[in-house]
Amino acid sequence: MADQSKWVLGLRPVDDAALSRSVLVADRLAEIIELVGPGPVGWSVELAEGMTREIVSAIPELGVDVVIHEVHRGCEAVAVTMLAVLAKEVRFAADSVVEVLAGPGELVGRGVGIEHMIRSIHIGHGYASAAVFTAIEALVPQEDRFAEMRRISALLFAVVDQLTAAMASTFSTVQKSWLASTAAVRLEIVHSVLRGEPVALDRSGRTLGYDLTRHHTGLVVWADDPAAPAPGQLEKIASDVLKATGHSGSLILPVGARRVWAWGSRLRSSPSSTHIPAEPPPGTKVAIGLPAPGVAGFRTSHEQALAAAAFGMSSRSGRWLFDYADVDMLVMLSAQADLARQFVRRELGGLAGPGDIAVTLRATLKCYLDTERSLSAAADKLHVARNTVAYRVQRAEQLRGRPIDSRRMQLQAALTLAEELGDNVLGDSADT
Repeated sequence: MADQSKWVLGLRPVDDAALSRSVLVADRLAEIIELVGPGPVGWSVELAEGMTREIVSAIPELGVDVVIHEVHRGCEAVAVTMLAVLAKEVRFAADSVVEVLAGPGELVGRGVGIEHMIRSIHIGHGYASAAVFTAIEALVPQEDRFAEMRRISALLFAVVDQLTAAMASTFSTVQKSWLASTAAVRLEIVHSVLRGEPVALDRSGRTLGYDLTRHHTGLVVWADDPAAPAPGQLEKIASDVLKATGHSGSLILPVGARRVWAWGSRLRSSPSSTHIPAEPPPGTKVAIGLPAPGVAGFRTSHEQALAAAAFGMSSRSGRWLFDYADVDMLVMLSAQADLARQFVRRELGGLAGPGDIAVTLRATLKCYLDTERSLSAAADKLHVARNTVAYRVQRAEQLRGRPIDSRRMQLQAALTLAEELGDNVLGDSADT
């Protein structure tokens, strides 16, 4: 490593838990950590979070639905890749950040134009440049700062040029393919319905092959892996879930290479079957809205599925199914990440601490409360002795710093959020 680049190894995040909030696949992150260490990578994860906020604030079109997660993933991919460029002086290649180039495939079908994507690159560049220059001022000797800033500035502009050219090329290819597909016509009708615009139900129904006047259940099916799933895989998962839950009609539309929107319809509100099919392939997940009638129900169930999917993308629980009927309260509580983090740490106190012991105590206390404070029932569920449950509950109460009867409803909600979202809500926050 060149001497002028050693300062990169001194980068550290403000929040020690930042690394745990990474949205990249574990193998990708591990490669960069091995190269430069966890401190700089944690710093880049925080940088990506700031870039995402800046981009969405300036371009609200990228903050709708779960598009923000695609933006976040792309920002982080660029941020961690840039560590290798800055520290090891390796050459940046746009095709190495597949998360960014997957963006057009996810966004074209939603009507997001190339101008928004290109502008997001320049906004991210401005935010990242300011952060890097601030770090140089703190970590590089004064006599070397100007030369290092010039070097970094040239590197960052080269990255922007590559990303812009690659994004424009990928967008053009994806857009041509999309406009030639029948899905484009059908999704345009769906967008009109979702926007609340008046539509001719008979004609729209014929084009969609779907009756908008019946009872509807909205679905979102997505793949977490940045690589596209096998062709038709997500559509098949959506179809299987809808059939298994008693829907006679279905509308399934791809809205990107890794996500589909779907609706199931039936004549009556209650399903004839509530059987959920077997777990889908690893890395694929499903969110389901509540059934509701008519065009308004088509919209509201979809909105609920989108909200459940957004929650599912943040979940650390390992589950694959996010039914809005089960997670509605968690969706509302976690809608504002900073407030959710403050709430969890305020309610749990010392019980929000890190480590396996804290995890075990939280799980035991949650099980105890979920079983209406039955030591025997909790012991059976956890497969431990009754006295073990009693001891853990007592220890959890001590760590919390107040009785478990105090704000019990809030305590139970905080424990559930902690179990579901992990360090996303347990991590340190400057505002707590």
